[in-house]
Order: sequence, then structure tokens, then C-alpha cells
Amino acid sequence: MGDFCEMCEDGYILTPGLGGRHTCQPCACPLPIPSNKLSVICSFLPSRCAPGYYGSPMTTGSSCKRCDCNGNTDPNLIFNECHNVTGHCQHCWGNTAGANCERCAPGFYGDAISAKDCRECDCESGFCDMHTGRCLAEPSTVNLSCDQCIWHLIKDMENSNKTLDQLKVGVLNITTGAAANDRVKYYNYTAHQLQVHAHLHCMCAGKYIAHIDESKNYICVCVCVVMCICVQNVTEYHAAIDGASQKLTEKTERLSLVDRDLVQKADKHAEGLERQANELEEDLRKSDANGFVQRAITAANVYNNIVKYVDDANITSLTTFNLSERAEDVCQIMQFCGIHLLHSTFYQSLLFFFIHLSFRPLVGSMRKTLNRSAEVLQSITPISSKVEEWNNNMKNNEYSTAAYEQAVASAGEAVENLNLLVPTLLDKLKLVEDKKPVNNVTTNIMRIRELIAQARSVAKKVQVSMKFNGQSSVEVHPHSNLEELKTMTSISLFMRVDPDKDPIEDRIILYLGDRNGVRDYMGLATKNDILVFFYKLGAEDIEIPLSSKPVSQWPAVFNYVKIERLGRHGKVFLTVPSQSSTDEQKFIQKGEAPGTESLFDIDPQDLVFFVGGVPPDVKLPPPLDLAPFVGCIELSSLNNDVISLYNFKQTHKINLTTSPPCPRYKLAFSQSRIASYLFDGKGYALISNIERRGKFTVVTRFDISVRTIASDGVLFLMANEDKFFLLELKNGILRLMYDFGFSNGPKLLENNLAKLQINDAKYHEVSVIYHQSKKVILLVDKSHVKSMENPKTTLPFADIYIGGAPSSILKSRPELSSVVGLKGCVKGFQFQKKDFNLLEEPGTIGISSGCPEESFMSRKAYFSGKSYLGSTAKISPFDNFEGGLNFRTLQPSGLLFYHNEGSDEFSISLENGAVVLNNRGVKVKSHKKQYNDGRSHFLLASVNNQKYSLLVDDEDKQLKKRPASAVGSSYDSDVKTFYYGGSPSSTSKNFTGCISYAYINRLDLDIEPEDFKRYPEKVQISLEGCPVHQPPAALLSRHRANTSGTKQSQKLGSDDQESAEPNIKSCFLSSSPKSIHHAFRFGSIANSRQHYADFPDSLSQRSHFSLSMKTHSSFGLIFYVSDAQEDNFMALFLAHGKLLYTFNVGDQRVKIKSEDKYNDGSWHSVIFIRDGNVGRLIVDGLTMLEDSIQGNNVSWHISGPLYVGGVPPGRAQKNIQRNSAYSFTGCIKNLQLDGKQLSSVADTFGVTPCFDGVSEGGTYFSEEGGYIVLDDSFNLGLRFELVMEVRPRVASGVLLHVHSADDYFTVYIHQGAVVVLVNDGTREFFTKMSPKQGVCSGSWHKITVIRDANVVQLDVDSEINHVVGPLSPSSTDSRKPVFIGGTPGELVTVAPPDFAYVGCMRNLTINNSQVNFSKAVLVSGAVSVGTCPAS
Repeated sequence: MGDFCEMCEDGYILTPGLGGRHTCQPCACPLPIPSNKLSVICSFLPSRCAPGYYGSPMTTGSSCKRCDCNGNTDPNLIFNECHNVTGHCQHCWGNTAGANCERCAPGFYGDAISAKDCRECDCESGFCDMHTGRCLAEPSTVNLSCDQCIWHLIKDMENSNKTLDQLKVGVLNITTGAAANDRVKYYNYTAHQLQVHAHLHCMCAGKYIAHIDESKNYICVCVCVVMCICVQNVTEYHAAIDGASQKLTEKTERLSLVDRDLVQKADKHAEGLERQANELEEDLRKSDANGFVQRAITAANVYNNIVKYVDDANITSLTTFNLSERAEDVCQIMQFCGIHLLHSTFYQSLLFFFIHLSFRPLVGSMRKTLNRSAEVLQSITPISSKVEEWNNNMKNNEYSTAAYEQAVASAGEAVENLNLLVPTLLDKLKLVEDKKPVNNVTTNIMRIRELIAQARSVAKKVQVSMKFNGQSSVEVHPHSNLEELKTMTSISLFMRVDPDKDPIEDRIILYLGDRNGVRDYMGLATKNDILVFFYKLGAEDIEIPLSSKPVSQWPAVFNYVKIERLGRHGKVFLTVPSQSSTDEQKFIQKGEAPGTESLFDIDPQDLVFFVGGVPPDVKLPPPLDLAPFVGCIELSSLNNDVISLYNFKQTHKINLTTSPPCPRYKLAFSQSRIASYLFDGKGYALISNIERRGKFTVVTRFDISVRTIASDGVLFLMANEDKFFLLELKNGILRLMYDFGFSNGPKLLENNLAKLQINDAKYHEVSVIYHQSKKVILLVDKSHVKSMENPKTTLPFADIYIGGAPSSILKSRPELSSVVGLKGCVKGFQFQKKDFNLLEEPGTIGISSGCPEESFMSRKAYFSGKSYLGSTAKISPFDNFEGGLNFRTLQPSGLLFYHNEGSDEFSISLENGAVVLNNRGVKVKSHKKQYNDGRSHFLLASVNNQKYSLLVDDEDKQLKKRPASAVGSSYDSDVKTFYYGGSPSSTSKNFTGCISYAYINRLDLDIEPEDFKRYPEKVQISLEGCPVHQPPAALLSRHRANTSGTKQSQKLGSDDQESAEPNIKSCFLSSSPKSIHHAFRFGSIANSRQHYADFPDSLSQRSHFSLSMKTHSSFGLIFYVSDAQEDNFMALFLAHGKLLYTFNVGDQRVKIKSEDKYNDGSWHSVIFIRDGNVGRLIVDGLTMLEDSIQGNNVSWHISGPLYVGGVPPGRAQKNIQRNSAYSFTGCIKNLQLDGKQLSSVADTFGVTPCFDGVSEGGTYFSEEGGYIVLDDSFNLGLRFELVMEVRPRVASGVLLHVHSADDYFTVYIHQGAVVVLVNDGTREFFTKMSPKQGVCSGSWHKITVIRDANVVQLDVDSEINHVVGPLSPSSTDSRKPVFIGGTPGELVTVAPPDFAYVGCMRNLTINNSQVNFSKAVLVSGAVSVGTCPAS
């Protein structure tokens, strides 16, 4: 070819010939034959196959083929790694083996090709069947299973189809169309037949033997293996255990005798009632323009849901009553047996007494329950007619205020009736459930309980007033955290009086105090035409009259009133809404109590909260002994928590028919004129069938406007089975995660961009756009932030949750398990630019309207020992100062408050457990020295011209006279800097613990609680929660010999004597669940970790650490070590799934970040090396990254300890990003330094072995030992009820222990029995219960303990025992620390046994309050919160 025939065509090369002539010869690439010609360009000679291919290109007839290792080689390699001639895979991963990594390696079993789940054989011989895992005495031969056979067949099909496709393309390029098309049809037919045969092969069930016929085609021959398995009937098996099969059958038949007609009637009645209620609700929605009445109707609708299950309650009562009759039969049988078996008259009487005591109350309670249930049904029946009446009124009458008031009155009447009857029914049913928990009884009771809890949550937020007629009153549920009320108490309400209709007289408005009116109290009243705030601290009553606005001059509308007490300082606020010609008016009056007492002395058992008046059995203090209120009241908040009159305990002479609620115009006040919704972290809004307002289109848009200061919280969530879409806050940063069934798992959008940080107490508009069904776009404040693409999928959702979701939804996916409810405000939610009124959505639970400013104030702060808060104000602490605060700590020393002017210092601090006030070197010190006991304490410090004063807990008062020479001539009014919790300049140790409700007297402002959120200097501070991570130091060791007095009742007999060997009796479950050798699991709590104290001095020059890890987490700390100031440090952590290794070189940092993510749940080996100023990171032995800093002879020393898996609270945040400074969630194994295992662990917090296998919910106490200390909100005094479920793996161990200097209370298991041991300070007594199968049977067991002073009842799986101890006049009901699962080593346990519990525990409740172990004061040792090994 060429103009002068000077070139060869492609595929040929110019070759010199004889006589100087050149000829074109076929290219030898590498051989000049078609089968071995791998290139048409002769620029190189391919003598071997390229990487990822195998073959012998230099052999005639051979070619290069792609390596096939079934995806079981290193995924980080670009090509499959196989021998370049034979094609045998050289490095099989995932415990696989074979020429193509097609089977599990010897000693492993599973499916290597599709499931890729080769697991280690659990056999003594080490050999097992490679497919089933069945143990074998010797290695098995390799046989093709059906799966392998099918895979070979499928591969042949794939190759055939590839050949067919190539032929098809080639044939279609031929111009002889008819013949070519016929040939193509034949090829398609052949491919179809192959697919049909493959389908038939896959449908054959059983074992397969692979056979290769003469044509080298795979044939799967189905071999049926018949196995005879004898399965004993479960019911017969259990009945055979106690030899009562026939009796059990009879009992079951009797239990099923239920009035079926009653069930059908109740169902039909409930359906009709629901239908009518829905019609009424729809009518009201169409007419209710301003939403005045909607809140009350919504509240009534929640109670209508209860109606559906009241019939179940009645059936429960009938069933339980039948059961009680059976109990009476048993009672008679036992009595008969006792008389014939025991000849002693004394023992006959004793046995009959205990039988009567155990069963008779049960029968009586069941009869009462049956009667009460019938009463509830009678009260509900009129509701049906009432609903019809409402319905007709709404349909036949025009819109009128009278019609609405009538509807509200009727709704209130229904609410009142149910509130009075249903809780009483619940109390009765609870007794039945505790005594005799039968499955259907428990289920029905739990359903009713859930509805009542739901109703109370809604009732707490019903923003509807009640009208008081001068004789009525309402008792409201008080604040849940009564400790907070002691320092500060704030109550707000809306109040309406009509001076023209009802002359203003001296009347009580509200009262918060004790029933006898003798202790401290707060109250509000009208007196001499003036609104007066009353409170008492100690001996004197304080009155603060708001004389600037007489009540007779109030307009006949709702006015806003707030009373507030902070320490001894009080205020009363009045806001009169704007009228037609006037602006909003605000009035305030303040006062203070004389003396120094500042704490509200209340008894939680006797505290009452009445509004409008009190019933005759409650005695008011003299200043409030006035006539009941006349007018309308709507409660608003108690200590910034939303509260409502409809969350009442009981009402007295409230008649909502004759005195209907007054409608309140919600937008009358300026602060509420923007429609917004308040979320408290517990409720949520549910929009069902969201497409009723708009459709999912090419562009689908969601908009939500949020205001919050919370770190975590869900904004909105859509879920449908295993698919979900979640927008939430994590550490204050927006995070978006979704999965529509994608093959590669959920999509995650997270970043530390400043735009994504929105928890700054300002409203932010967040928009999510789903474009073209394949792209998610995130906008913040109308600005594009980030986008993410996914496989094209239509949104598979119908409902959307806002601000939270039910637990059932959050448990549906592991990715949702850590989601928490939103605490903050939502100004609006839009779908496709359509607004939704969240309060009117039927599925909305527990949110309220409005967005009070108090919700965004931070009055509590946690200090880590390196933290402090700084601000400025006009103060004069050296001459005129008053400051108070609550503090809680376990450290003996720490700076609480600090101010300095040059060398002059003013401070309040803890020194060796005592509180010290220091003013220019003059110190006033508290008498007591144990204020670091982990409990909340209040201090008040003051300075004036005469004295320095320090008061702690209103008891420990110390004064020091101020010399005349120290008195300043005048107060300096300049702005000064002050600090809480520490300072950047003081030599004193910074505080570790919590400070709350702090205040100081500013020269230019009134005394108010400090809002820490507004402080400009916030250093390593947490404004959420109060974690404490050390056991209370006040728990002193005490030996059992110190106990005086004799034991009441008999001692534990010889059979029961505690043994030095804790667990002689074996358990069904092993105390050592299967785990990975030298592997530990971290992350069950936020700061789970291990401490290593011993490491060589050479670490300061060079270190070579190695470990293996596996995780699904995107963030978390793996390794950290530093000096005391954290100036020198070294860290390995995860950020966005990538590994980041960093350390400092002087003021500079070496920082190495992996390119790939390693949070895929697989094991990865990590080596991180520091050699002076050079760092290296090696992952999986393949990827090495290096970084260095210029500089020589830079000093680098660390002091330890070395932290693995996490760090103590507040640590490491100076050097690494905050969201990675928390515990790594996952497993770490084989931690080595310079090739050697590190020495033993010094301390462990929330770390367990990395268990292998299925897990379940609960908290696991591992055999390595550990315990949990609960916070002091859980009180086990002289009267309490606790319930727990346990599944032990040892026969003996401590379940719960409470200990003080004088007494103790212990629940433990001993040799399969449950024991409750009590010492009241003088004597010891106990009760014991041994269930039939023992608690070590491998099943879950429910334990209930009820204590009432000297009476203790123990219930184990419905078997009951009790003991009556001596009456001890010295016993006191004080708070003591509660230990779960064991006790610390330094605390000598005074009751047997002194060893830890091993096993799982769940559903622990104390006085009906669920215990959340993740919020415990301390999780020490090998304890896993949240998960237990299931086998």
C-alpha cells in the first residue's frame, strides 16, 4: 500500500528478502497464525498475557483469557490476581480456596460464590463439611454441590450467549439477509432452551451430584435424601415436665371461655363510634377557620382511640376473673393438702394464713376490676350519642361561637369521664398483671397502657383553657424533675377575668406546695384588686404585689402571667395583649426573701399542684386561704416545659357543660404571631398519604424551617419496610442518608461545611430536592450545599414523619436505631410548596404551637476539666456580690467561678471536697468536705460592707467579718470579665462536672439565670446533659462485721450458705459466648475505651503500632495518646469512613488520610508508624501513605495513658474534629507495639469481647467483670417497685445493689435462685424464690421486687414470696447510688455474693420509669449497652 507501494497493510510487517527485495509478511504477535495474532500493529511483541489475563500466546492455538476468581481476591487490586499461564488464582480472600477461589478453604464452610460467607468450622477435629459445617473426623473430599453445578451451567450459558451475540452481530453484517436472519432465530432459540434448562435445574430441591458427560456438559442429578427427625410436640413436652398434661389442657380450655357476643358487640360499637367521630372531625375542620376549638377536639380524639380497646379491657377482666376462680380452686386444694400432710396444728394455721394472704387479694382485685371495667363501658356508651349530637349541630347550624363552646364542653366532658375512670382501671389491671401475667391479659393491658401514655403526652400539650366557677379546682401532674424546682421555679399561664360580669374579689389562682400547707410553697392570687405572687422559703412568707395594673383594669381577654423564683429572688410578669387602639403592655414587679435560704423545701411524696382552688381535704397556708377563682385559665409552662390543665390528676367540681372553656385568640401576643411548632424530643408529626396535596414528579421538593440548639435530632423521615429517607442533625451538622433498595447499600451525604451547622438558635430553611428520580440536592437558606446521585428510583413512600418517629419505625433499620427526636421549633413544613398544619394532622403526637424563647436558653453546662465559660458584665465582686449556682461533681477540687483584676482574685471553688470563697486572699470555707459526692448541691456566696458569706444547701453556713480597711469607697461600674468552670489564666484546677441555674447580681440588670448559650467564650463545653464517669467517692468500704443486731427470721440454711466458689451450678448458656480471639468491641457508650498504662520510653522517638479493625461507623476515635496538656499527641481515627493518622511535630502536624473508606464491616489491618518527624500509614499491607514535616531535634514526649477505642469526655477535642473524638463503634484486635502485644489493660469502660454470631437487644455483663451506676434520679428508698428481665449465664451474681453507710439492699441470684437481702441498719432479713427450671435455664426471666418499708415481695415468673422484717424507727428514705450487675472493687460488698453478674439484662424499670443505661453515671468494665450475644 502507499503511493509507491512502500508500506504494508495492517497485520503485516515489511521484511528484507533475498536479493535486497522487501516483502510483507504476517505479523508474529506473537505467532503469525490467526489464533495467536493478538495485535494488528507490529510495534511490540506480546510474549505473555497482560495482568488480569492468563494463557500461552507463544503456543499454537492458545489465547489470553480473563482471570476468574469469583470476586474473592483483593478488591483494592485493579486486576484479578492469577497465574499468567495456568489461570489459577494466587491469593484467595474471604477464607476461600481453589483454582478459581470457588470453594471455602479447609477448616471453613459456606457458599464461596454467591453468598460469600465462608465461616470457621466450630469442630474439635478442625474439619467440617465445606457446605453445611457438619463436623467431620477427617478432611472431606471436594464434591460439586448443586450450587456449584448451577454456577458452572450459568457460566457456560454466559459464554454461549457471548458467542451468540458475536455471531449475531457478524451475521447481521452479511448482506444475504434471509439466510442470516434464519440463523439468528436458531441461535436465539438455542439460548432460550439453555435458560429453560437452567431454570429447571435451579427448581430441583435436594442434594446434587455433578457429572460430566462425553460432550463435557455439566448435568445436575437430583438425589433425594430422606431424613427421619423425631420432633416431640412442644405443648406435650412442657406438660410432661410437671406431669400435668391433662390439667393444662383443661385450664387452656377454661381460659378460652370468653363471651364472644360481647367481643363482637364491642367491636361493632367501637367501629360506629370511630366513624361518627371522624365525620364530626371533618365537619369541624371545614368550619373552624381560626382553630380555636381544634385543640380540644384533637385531645378528645385521642381518648376516642382508647374506646377501641376498652372492650379488650373488659374481656381481660372476664378472663382474669375466670382465672381467679381457678386460683380459688388451687387455694382449696393446697389447703386440703396442707391439712393432710402437716400434722402440727401450728403449721396448718401458718400454711392456711400464707395461702389466704397470697390468693385472696388477687380474687378481690379481679372482681373490682371487672366492676370498674363495666363502669367504664357505661360511661363510654353515652359518648356515642354525644358524638351524634355534635355531628347534627355542626351540620344543621351555621357557624357560631355558641356551637363551638357547646362542642368544646362536650369534648371536655368526655375527656373528664375517661380521665377519671381509665387510670383507675389501669391501676387494677396492673395489679392483675403483676400477680398473674397471662399472655392475652398482658397484651391487652399493654395496649391500653400505650394509649394512656399517648393520651397523656397529648393532654400535656392541649392548649385549651378551663373555666372556673368559684367552687372548682384542678390538680395537675407536677414537674417530672422535682430537683430542678428546688433552685428555680417558673410557672406561666394565660388568665381571663371579666370585671363587668364578676366583681374582682380576693381569690386563689394556683398553689404549689404540700397538702398540709406547712412547708415551702409558691402561689398566685388576686388580693385587694391586685395580682400577688406568694412564696415561702423557710420561716417567712413573701408577697410581691403587681400594683401597677389593678385586675379590675384588665381587658376581658386572656392576659399572659408568669411567676418566677430563682433562689430567694422572685418576679411576677404581666403582659396585656394589644387592643384595637393600644400596643401590647408589659408589667413587672420583683422582690426577694429576707435571710439567706434559697432552696424550695419540698417533699416529692407530698407535693401537689392545684389550679383555681383546692378541694376541702387540702389545707392552704394562711396567705392563700382565699375563695376559689372565677374566670378562665390556660396553663402554659412549668420550668419551660409545656404543661396543660388537661394533664390533670383529678378535677373537683369542674362542669364543662355549664362552664365551657373560653376561646383564646392564639395570635394576640407578638411572640406567637408566627405560626410555629414546638418539639420536645418526644413527640412527632405524621403526615399520612403525603401525595394528597401534591405528587412525586420530575422535581420533588421538601422544605422545612428549623430552629434549635440541640446537637442531634431528626428533621424528617420517610420509611417503607427496608427503604428509608432520613434528614437529621448529627453533632449540630445536617446529615442526609437514604436507601431505596440500592444494591450497594445506603447513600450518605455528610460534610463539615459551615453551612451545614444549623444549631445556633436561629431559623434555617432546609430544602431537599429529588430531581429526575436519580439526584438528591440539599439547600440551606436557599443556597445549594451539596448533591448526590443514585440509581434511578421513584420515591417509594407515602407517609412522612417530622421531628421524630415511633420506636417501631426506628427499630426497623439499624441505620435508624440511633435517631433521636428533635428539640426545637419548626416554623413550617412544605411538600411541593404546599403548606401543612402539623397540629391538625391525625397522626401528630406530643407537639404544641408556639416557640418560646426560653426553649433556646442553656442554663446547664458540663465541664470536662479543661473547659470554661467566659463572659463580661458590669459587676463588682470584691465589694458588692451575690451569686448562686447548682453544681455536681465527683472531683475533690475545681474552679467554679473566677474573676481577677491584676493580682487581685475573686473565686469560688472546691478544695478537697469543701467549698471555698476567696476574696483577695480572704477565704471562707464550708464546714463539710464531701461535696464531691456526685449529687446536686446549691451554693450561695455574697460579699457586702459587713461580711463575707457562704451557704451550701441552705444548711452549711459560714461567715467572716469584713474589716473596715477592706471596704471600697465606691463601686466600679466598668464591664469586667468573669468565668465559670475554670479560666485561661488561673492557677487553680478547672472544674469537672455540671453547673446549672447560675446567677450573679449585675449592676445594670435584674437577677436572672445565666444563659450559657450567649457566652462569647465557650471552651470545650457541653450544653447538653450531665455525664459523670467515675463512681461516687462517698461510697466507703464497710465490712459485714460492722452490722449490729441479729437477723430477723431464719438464716439461710446449710443448703443456702454462700460458697467461695461462685458458680458451682452450671447454666444452659455458656458464660463465654463465642468471640474472636484478642478482639474487643467498642462503642456501646459514647466514651467506651481501654487504658494502657505501661509502654516503653522509646515511644517518644519512634513507634510502630499495628492492629486490625472492622466497623460500619463513619466517625470515631481508634487510638490516642498525648501529654497532660495535649500539646504533644498522636491519634488514629475515622472521618467520613476514611482513616486519618496524625501527630504533631512542634507546632506543626503530620496528617495522613486514606483515599478509600474502610467502614465496610470487613476486617482491615492497619499499621501506623511514627519515626521522628515522618509518619507512615499502611492499610491491608498494600496501600502505604507517608507524610513528613521539615525540622530536626524537635522534642516530643507523652505521659499516657494510651487510649484505645475512645477517650474520657472532653479529651482529644483539642487535636481532632469533634465528631471523631467519640468512641469508635466496632471491633479492634491484635493491638501490637513494635511487633509485641501490649501489656494488660489498666482500665476498661464499656468494652466487651467481640462476640461472633447473632445479637439481641439488652445490656450484656461479660465475665471479665463490670457494673453500671445509675444517676440519682432513680431512688430506691424505703418504698419502691423495680422490674427487670434477666437471662443469666452464671448461677450466682449480683443483679442490683444499693449501699449506704448504715444499710444496704441487694438483689442477686445464688445457685439458680433469686434472693432479696435487706439490712435496715440494725437487722438483716431476706426472701428467696427458686423457679421450677431455675433462672439459669437459658430463657428470659421476669423479676419484680416491691418494697414497702419492712415488707418485701419477690415475684419471679409469677411465682411470689415475701418477707416481713422488723420495724426500724431509724430507717430513713434517702437517695443512695444504685449499682447494676456488680460493685466496684474498692467497695467491699456487705451482702453475698461478692462477684459480678454475667448475662443479659433488659427492660429495667424503677417506679414505672424506664432505666436507660446509656445515660448512666458510669459504665465500668466489660459491659455492652444495647446488645447481647443471643447464643
